[in-house]
Amino acid sequence: MSDPKTPDPPETKIALGKTRLPFERRPSQAKGNVGKIALFALIAVGCAGAAGYGALVAHFPLTDMRVIAPGVGALWFALRIFMLTTPRL
Repeated sequence: MSDPKTPDPPETKIALGKTRLPFERRPSQAKGNVGKIALFALIAVGCAGAAGYGALVAHFPLTDMRVIAPGVGALWFALRIFMLTTPRL
């Protein structure tokens, strides 16, 4: 007696008509965004440097907007880098 053929798993449609199995991991989103990640990292480091300079060298209080604004900017661009490098679910 021969083995019955197992049915093929269902396929899901993705962009441009390509198909993939539903349990396959999506390819990393970071591969095509190397330039974007480098730019965001440069901006984040610059913002963090500006906030650090204002707080430590220029002796602005930590509640001064010349310290808070670049600090928030550094956090924002760090979050954008995190969002670009992690896979979408």
